[in-house]
Formats: sequence, C-alpha cells, structure tokens
Amino acid sequence: MDMGESIILSGNGSNRDHLMSNDLMDLSNVRVLLCDTDAESCREVLALLKKCCYQVTAVSSAVDALDALNSQGPCIDIILAEASILISNGAKIFNFIKLDISLKHIPVIMMLDEDKIPLVLKGLMLGATDYLVKPLSSNELMKLWTHMKRKSSQLVYY
Repeated sequence: MDMGESIILSGNGSNRDHLMSNDLMDLSNVRVLLCDTDAESCREVLALLKKCCYQVTAVSSAVDALDALNSQGPCIDIILAEASILISNGAKIFNFIKLDISLKHIPVIMMLDEDKIPLVLKGLMLGATDYLVKPLSSNELMKLWTHMKRKSSQLVYY
C-alpha cells in the first residue's frame, strides 16, 4: 500500500474509492460474513469483530453461508470461515464463489483450531486467501481489511 493511502468503502461495497489520507481504514463500512459451527467460538469471534467495528453477519453452517452469499453476496467484503465449513461438502462454498463473477473478489480467510499444514494447504489450494489460528486476537482481526486491498489489486491473466 502506498504511504498515506487508505480505502474508504461506499455504497454497497462494490465501489472502492482509494483516498489519500493517513493510512486508516473506516472499518465500520467493512462487511464480514462469519461462518463458525461452534456457538461459543462464534460468539467470541463475533465480539472481537464488533470490537474492531466491522459489520458482521454470522452463520453456523455451509447452507446458511451459501444463503447469505446468495442474498448479500456482492455486499460482503470478507468471508471469515471455519476451515471445516469451507472444505466440507466438496468445497461448495469455494466453488460457488469461483463461479460467481460478483463474488470472486471476496477474500476468504480460514479459521483453524490448530496449525494443521495439510488442512491449510488444501484450503489455500481451493481458493482461501489466508488463514488464522484460534484463539484469534483483536490485532489479527483489525488487519482483515488488508485482504480486501490485496485481493482487489491482484492482476488477472487470461
């Protein structure tokens, strides 16, 4: 990121304006789809995301995640999902995102209970942008928006 550049989201999240300022992101405009099957873990991560000022939609299954992507997809800026939700059921969520032009830009961050290299590699090969190991911290989550910047600036070759 250029020194002094920040991202300000406006409208439905599809218009990203790059404004020169003091390298701060207005996180209250960043929409996160949180997917976690464990209720306690979901509450903890949700609380951390809200503490960081993100707008959060929380779901607890792959089916609910697909429903949320169908209804809110283009408005979602980041998907933060438990690895098992992303990789289970033949990686339906990854396939759904890859096939929908309005969703391809959304970075997908996997959450794992422990640093399992084979699971991380599988998720990355399927299309995850990055991964985080639980328990998560506010500092880690505060930086989620940087994945939006990276994903939107990637060059696509045909």
